[in-house]
Amino acid sequence: MSEAQLPAGDTERHRLPRSLLHDLRTPLNHIIGFSALLIEQAEEPTRDNALADLQKIHAAGQQLLSLINDNFDSVVSVSQSRATDDNREEERQLGEIIQAKLLAGESGSGAAQGLVLVVDDVEANRDVLSRQLKRQGYAVALAENGQVALDRLRTGDVDVVLLDIMMPEMDGYEVLQRLKADPALRHIPVIMISALSELDSVVRCLELGAEDYLPKPFNPTLLKARLGASLDKKRARDREQQLAAALRAQNTEMAAWRKAQEADLAIARTTQQAIVSSAPARLKGWQVEMVYKPLIQVGGDVYGWRELDDDCSVFWIADATGHGVAAALFTTLVALLFNQAITGCQTADAILERVNAEFHSTLHGRAFMTACCAVVKTDGELSFAGAGHPPLLIRRREGTIETLPSRATMIGIYPALHIEPTVTTLAPGDAALLYSDGLYSSKEYTGERSTADLLAKSFAQTGSKADFLPRLIAQLDQTSGDGFDDDVAAIALHRQ
Repeated sequence: MSEAQLPAGDTERHRLPRSLLHDLRTPLNHIIGFSALLIEQAEEPTRDNALADLQKIHAAGQQLLSLINDNFDSVVSVSQSRATDDNREEERQLGEIIQAKLLAGESGSGAAQGLVLVVDDVEANRDVLSRQLKRQGYAVALAENGQVALDRLRTGDVDVVLLDIMMPEMDGYEVLQRLKADPALRHIPVIMISALSELDSVVRCLELGAEDYLPKPFNPTLLKARLGASLDKKRARDREQQLAAALRAQNTEMAAWRKAQEADLAIARTTQQAIVSSAPARLKGWQVEMVYKPLIQVGGDVYGWRELDDDCSVFWIADATGHGVAAALFTTLVALLFNQAITGCQTADAILERVNAEFHSTLHGRAFMTACCAVVKTDGELSFAGAGHPPLLIRRREGTIETLPSRATMIGIYPALHIEPTVTTLAPGDAALLYSDGLYSSKEYTGERSTADLLAKSFAQTGSKADFLPRLIAQLDQTSGDGFDDDVAAIALHRQ
């Protein structure tokens, strides 16, 4: 169909230069924007006398804009059909209306507070837009050109930018490109504004990193909704950045704390090793084996020995709750108390009772430990006393196992303990085992916890020949799925 055959009113829309369209829409933006502000003000109870006339001004401006939009277009070619143009325009308008309603719903009933930087070379544009924004609850900063805008952005307090495209010297495209290339500014959302509504301009802005695009003159509801949506996204990102910064600071603090803890643990380990790694015990007619394996750098187990005279020596083990520096301090204290008690006492029960009294006097019931003590003579006599500690095991040379149980509660609970010792005699080939409960503190491959009965069974199978303790520990470790999960301390006494 030729142009002459088109129905009246369907002839080609007049084409005008982009600059002329921009110049026509700019004053219309002023008319509509200022009249919209005046209407809002006149709707207030004390200022309603000019409402009708102002509404007419506003309607006239809208009508004039509609005529320009319907009859002038800088990008429609002769070859495009009128039907295609109409459908595109209807879809655009419908899309904006739907998007405005959706965004308005997302941003809530109240205006999102924040600082908006308005960038426009026309003073009247800045004036009308800033007044609209302030009425919506925003703080506003103004920039008359691109360089001023970039300088203002570097102050760091702007939440969103409304950026005009058509500006002299540095247009909105260049400002947007520089902003997004700056790592310190690229996170700030930018909404482009222009009196032009060409699709290629919209696409270019979005490709450069703009958050959104608004044509002049503004629909106040659409402006409010899109600003709110942009601010919501920025604040979500700001919260993420703040959380990340807080986590980094916390990690730095934790790293410093861990370094300090490791230094403390190293000192505690050195101290504890000095206590438990004393010279090998010597007792005529006996072979003594000792093992200490803390779960971490330092543990809550400790053992020691002391020669009373040429024919008698004392051996002891204590087990504090927990691991680490605090447990190491307890073991250091207990080692000191045992050495002091052995100086003044000669029997297992008297030594343990003295340790309990001093431990309770120092900590006043705020901590407790299990402990055991054995006094062994060269003739084979062994006297045992235990306070909440696992029983002493004896393996006779023929393979039978005997137990000597603890007969008192843990040390540190009461100021005084009365402990009944158990006395027995080991013949040549017999062996005795003092240990902490870590020796059977593990899980078997079946998932069941190891028990003292399993330890006794393994002790019976291992035998009582010299150097049996490492073999016993290796056998117990093999039955475990993950190895020992507590400190291990053990003293093996084998009578030759």
